[in-house]
Amino acid sequence: MSSASPEVRAFEGLTASCEAYKGGKEIDAVKVTAEKNKVPTVEFATAQPGSSVKAPLAGIKSTQTKIVSEGNGPAFTGDELITIDYAVFSSTTGQMLAANKFDGTDSASQIFDSSNSKVYCDALSGVKQGSVVAFALPATQEDPQGTLFVVSLRKVYLPHANGSANSPEAGFPQVVLTPKTGQPALVQPTFSKPAEFKRSVLISGKGETIKKGDSVTLHYVGWVWSEKIEEPFDSSWVAKDVQTPVSPTTFTVSTANVIPGFVKGLEGITVGSQVIAVIPPSDGYGASGQGPIPPNSTLIFVIDVLGINK
Repeated sequence: MSSASPEVRAFEGLTASCEAYKGGKEIDAVKVTAEKNKVPTVEFATAQPGSSVKAPLAGIKSTQTKIVSEGNGPAFTGDELITIDYAVFSSTTGQMLAANKFDGTDSASQIFDSSNSKVYCDALSGVKQGSVVAFALPATQEDPQGTLFVVSLRKVYLPHANGSANSPEAGFPQVVLTPKTGQPALVQPTFSKPAEFKRSVLISGKGETIKKGDSVTLHYVGWVWSEKIEEPFDSSWVAKDVQTPVSPTTFTVSTANVIPGFVKGLEGITVGSQVIAVIPPSDGYGASGQGPIPPNSTLIFVIDVLGINK
């Protein structure tokens, strides 16, 4: 049995979608001072001893990364949501161009993927949660000086459910997954909808267990059970536009925030799991319905649990 923490075990078996970060002598020559809850500083090596001329980081031909301090959380592997603190510097002058506070109060959440943001994805792939890392990007026509980033990787989320697949249970619609992304789709059931709440764990994750009141990050898709189930009425898997990576969503597991059936579907489920929940009107939107959901609708949700927010 693995001695890793549940948070790390939840990521076991994931295939990296971006190239692992690579180092280099130029980035190694940059001194980064990173103290807890303080914006980091950088100091460039000089080209020659006694010279005031800075080493030409902007002249590097490919992205270079180095670990300033290594964390012990799960490693970023690409196409995942991460939460970071960041500082941006000119690779030529060392001048700070932008930064947040590095104390967790204004951290940024961002998806770095293998298509829209590959250069950043490759720079961070393999970096563990809890690490502080520096990486330098080559100069481009848009950025002729080149840019140096110092990033604190506060949180890494799964890209989709990850764990052991379970045999389908009777009484639930069949779920099929898109090969690359793991996005769920539904096969039209040939049997009648149940009258009571039901849930089944399709993939058993190895992460931490969800409790009521937890803030969780997840992907979900919901359908109305009907004689001909068509498009979902809601889905976190749908991007805002073709240039925007699909971003998961965050919920608090509480009936003050979501319908009772959603809470029942998540409570006691482990991170990395995929669950299907069939929710009767009494645990859903009842006799009134809501928006595209007709009154007295039975709902079907497929939920991928990507992380617990702490």
